[in-house]
Amino acid sequence: MPDFIPSLDLSRILFREAVEPLLATRAPGLPCAAGLFGVGSGVLGYDTARSADHDLGGRASS
Repeated sequence: MPDFIPSLDLSRILFREAVEPLLATRAPGLPCAAGLFGVGSGVLGYDTARSADHDLGGRASS
């Protein structure tokens, strides 16, 4: 079983490895901001390996 990575960390990794390079290519110099919005323990930073059975993973939307 892989090590547990909290939702906030997964979202940070998704942004740095996928979203940020895409923005740099498509809109260089464009200021941007990112956040994790929604409900649940992952948004609040309280997720655990046990709570990973629902809605775990990186998310992105425009």
